[in-house]
Amino acid sequence: MLGCSSLSIRTTDEQTLFARTMDFTIESDSKVVIVPRKYGIRLLEGNELIISNPYAFIGMGSTELSSPVMYDGVNEKGLIGAMLYYASFATYSDKAKEGTRGINPIYVVSQVLGSCVSVDDVINKISTFTLLNEANNILGFAPPLHYTFTDMTGETVVIEPDQTGITIHRHTIGVMTNSPGYEWHQTNLRAYIGVTPNPPHDITMGDLTLTPFGQGAGALGIPGDFTPSARFLRVAYWKKYTNQAKNEVDGVTTLFHILSSVNIPKGVVLNKEGSPDYTIYTSAMCAQSKNYYFKHYDNSRIAVVSLLKEDLNSHDLMFFEWDRQQDIKPLN
Repeated sequence: MLGCSSLSIRTTDEQTLFARTMDFTIESDSKVVIVPRKYGIRLLEGNELIISNPYAFIGMGSTELSSPVMYDGVNEKGLIGAMLYYASFATYSDKAKEGTRGINPIYVVSQVLGSCVSVDDVINKISTFTLLNEANNILGFAPPLHYTFTDMTGETVVIEPDQTGITIHRHTIGVMTNSPGYEWHQTNLRAYIGVTPNPPHDITMGDLTLTPFGQGAGALGIPGDFTPSARFLRVAYWKKYTNQAKNEVDGVTTLFHILSSVNIPKGVVLNKEGSPDYTIYTSAMCAQSKNYYFKHYDNSRIAVVSLLKEDLNSHDLMFFEWDRQQDIKPLN
């Protein structure tokens, strides 16, 4: 299991967008899910207690468990959230701390999107939970996770369950991948502040004039592998220097182009068992329109589902299946 990459952007017409890749070895029974208002979501697998939250939300999730497990999503108030893998660093508790409720880490995104509006709300909500080391029936263990949330203003927060407790990172650059923690990635960026899109100037050594081999030499030094640190650097670089998007559609196009720099084809990265880690899907969402965009590994066409076009007071989950057939437009 490798992980994922994510980022948030703002457009010139003040739309907030967020996108992520889902990189994994196995593909669970995932689909786009709309969770209506007051639909009960569990806190724990081993407890019958469910929480009916006030806000509807849409995102990619698995329905193999008794409550939908949302990997990412946007709610009707424009709050966006996602879980990403945090191997070797995520630390959970065996019992709930006094004054808090225990929660399975896989239900954090669902519970937050169902009840919060802003980054401030998210931080307050997280403080009421203790993340417990409760296994789930999909993986057979509690996956090590950390979380990122973006609200209508564009502020992006990173939340990491570490050995010292829940670490909250505010005033981030709006980029996240996997381990190590966010603070390490932010520090690592300092080693690459000299990398720019500008080509280097010719230099003279004695009587010899040296010129770059070709265009693109300005970005020389950005690593091209698929480790979390390399993906973080590429996404941060692309976000910094890509032309600012004008509107929502332009923003979605921009996000998919940026994340193409970290998309993993099957066979390029193998786990210890020899199975490929690959980018199962890429998604993007807009805080203002509540539109959810996505494409699957087998189909590069971007599809969209709008949260606001459905009955948010429904009593049932709404599902939208992936179209796995490659969609190629014939021109003659």
